Amino acid sequence: MTFSAAFQVKQVVFMQRIFRFLLALPILIWFAIPALANAETNADVRIIIDVSGSMKYNDPENLRAPGLRLLGGLMPGDAESGVWTFARYVNMLVPLQKADDTWRQRAQQKSSEIHSHGLFTDIEQALQKATANVKASDPAKQRSIILLSDGLVDLHQGKASSDQSRQNIINKLLPQIKQKGFRIHTIALSEDADHELLKQLSLATDGWYHQVDNADELERVFLHLFEQATQRDSVPLVDNRFTIDTSVNEMTILVFRENETDVTQLVQPDQKNQSHETHESSVSWMQEKHFDLITIDKPMSGEWFIDGNIDPDNRVMVLTDLRMETIDLPNNILAGEQFDIVAKLTDHGKQIDRQDFLQLVTAELSTQPLQGEPINNKMTLNNQTATFMANLGKLFDSGQNDIVITAKSDTFERQRRQSVNVVALPFDVTVTQLDGDSRSHRLSMSADASMIDPQSLQISALLSAPDGSEFPYEVLRQSESENAWQLTVADLQPETAYQLSLQIRGETPAGRNVFLQPKPIQLLDEAAGASLTITSETPIAAEKVNDEPFEPVIIDPVADEPNAEIPESTFQLSDTVILAIGNAVIVLLLIMGFWFWHRSRRRQLLPGDLL
Repeated sequence: MTFSAAFQVKQVVFMQRIFRFLLALPILIWFAIPALANAETNADVRIIIDVSGSMKYNDPENLRAPGLRLLGGLMPGDAESGVWTFARYVNMLVPLQKADDTWRQRAQQKSSEIHSHGLFTDIEQALQKATANVKASDPAKQRSIILLSDGLVDLHQGKASSDQSRQNIINKLLPQIKQKGFRIHTIALSEDADHELLKQLSLATDGWYHQVDNADELERVFLHLFEQATQRDSVPLVDNRFTIDTSVNEMTILVFRENETDVTQLVQPDQKNQSHETHESSVSWMQEKHFDLITIDKPMSGEWFIDGNIDPDNRVMVLTDLRMETIDLPNNILAGEQFDIVAKLTDHGKQIDRQDFLQLVTAELSTQPLQGEPINNKMTLNNQTATFMANLGKLFDSGQNDIVITAKSDTFERQRRQSVNVVALPFDVTVTQLDGDSRSHRLSMSADASMIDPQSLQISALLSAPDGSEFPYEVLRQSESENAWQLTVADLQPETAYQLSLQIRGETPAGRNVFLQPKPIQLLDEAAGASLTITSETPIAAEKVNDEPFEPVIIDPVADEPNAEIPESTFQLSDTVILAIGNAVIVLLLIMGFWFWHRSRRRQLLPGDLL
C-alpha cells in the first residue's frame, strides 16, 4: 500500500472517531444539562435582630435568644450565616462565615448578649451593614435576610431624619438589595411596628412577612423562615415515629414542648432510651424552655420514636448521601397561578436515573393550608428525565400553604417542605351604588404593585343578569400614569341581583404571566352610596375538585399510546422533549453528512487502496 493510500486510510479512521464522539455528544449534553440546572444551591442567611428598649415589653422573656440558638442548631454546614443586632448602632454579633461547628458554638454563646436596652431603631443602617460585602447577585447563592423589628424607623436626629431614612430604604436601599439577589423575610413583633414598610421589604424581594402578636410564637416563626431560606432534607414524621436508613450520616430532631416541665425522650430502634439527662456521647442535646433540639451522629437505622408532645412543627432533618432535590417555588404567588413541581433523587451529588430503582419509589405532593385538611396527590415519574412531576396551584387557599413532597421506598424515606403565601387578589376593589334616577354601580380598582405590574394589566368584565343575558365591558385605566381603573354599569333593573365577573391579564414583577379570574362580585340593589370593598387580604377558599386522582400531563414517548389525539389547546412540549428533538435532528444531520462524505471519498479512492 502506498504512503498516500495509508494516509487516506488513517484519515478515514480519524473521521470515524470524530463521528462517534459527535454521536455521543448529544447524549452527554442530555445528562449534563439536568445536573447543572439542579445543582445544589448554597444558602446565605443573614439574621438582623432589633435590640431597642421597646423589646422589654414586646419580648419580655427575650425569646429572641433561644430563637437564634434554634436557627444556629438547624443551619446546614454548607451554608454561610451571620448575625447583626441593631438599635441606634449596628453590632455584628456573629461574623458571616460557614456555619460549621465553631460558628454554631459562637452563635449559642453570643445569643446571651441579645438585650433590650438600645435607643432608637436604625433599620437602614442595619440593612446596609448586613449586605455591604455583596456587590452583585450570584445564581449559585440562595441569599436571605431575616429581619426582626418591633418599631418604626427612629433616628436620634429626629422625625425629619427618620422620615428621610425610611424613604432611603424604599427608594435607594431596597432596589440595591434586590439587585444583589436577597430575599428579605420580615417579622413584625408589635402592633406599633412599621407593618407597611416591613411588608414592602418582603414582597418586593419575594420574601415572607410575619406579624407576630405574641412573642411565644417567635421560635416557630424562626423555624418557618429558616425553612424558606434553606433547603434541608428531612424524613416524614407520623405520630412521632420516623424511619432512618443506612445512608443517613447525621440527624437533627426538633421537638416542641407545651410546658417547660414536659420531658422528651428518644426511643431507638433497639428500644434503648436517650434523654437530656442521660444520653450517649454521639448525642448533642440542647434543651430550651419551649423545645428540644437533638443532633445525633451516625444514627442507628430503623424506626425511631419520640416520646413527647405530638406537634405539627416537630421536625427530623438529616444529612445524607441519598437526597431529594426540588425546584424552588416563589414565596408569594397569586391565586390562580400554577407551577410544575419537579423532584429528583441524588446519590453523592449525582442524579439517580436507574429505572429499576426509581420504579420502586412512590412520590407524593401534599398541599396543606393553615386551616382544613391536607390534599394529597401522587407525583408521576417521567422516564426521560428521571424526575417526579406534578402540577400545583389549583388547590390553594389564600394565605399560607405548606407544600410537602415525600418520596418513599422499602429502604428509605425523604421529605422536602416549602411554604407559599397566596394572595387572593392583588387589587383593592370598591363597588359603589350611585345616586340617580336609574340604577348604576361604579367599580374602582387599584393594583398592588408589589404583586402585579400595573403597566402590564388588561382588565375586562362580564355582567350577568338573572335571565341569562350577558354584557361585556372593558375596565379602563383612569390615565396612563395612574394605578387606577374604573367601570360604570348603568340602567340596571331595580331589585335585581347581578354578577360582575372580572378577567385580569398581566405580569408579576418577576415576569410571570398571570391570568386571574376572581370570584364574581354580587351587585345588589341597595341604598345609594352603599359600597363593597375587596382587598388583597380578603380570604378565598381553594377550588373544589373531583375525587379523581390528579395526573399531570407528561409528554413521555415511553408511556404515550400511538395515534393518541391530544386537543390542540392543551398540547405543550416540555423542555426535555424539545431538547430530545433537537438532539435527534443534530444526529440525523451528522449521519447524512458522514454518509455523503464517505460516499464521495469512496468514489475518489480505488477499491484496492482500502484493503
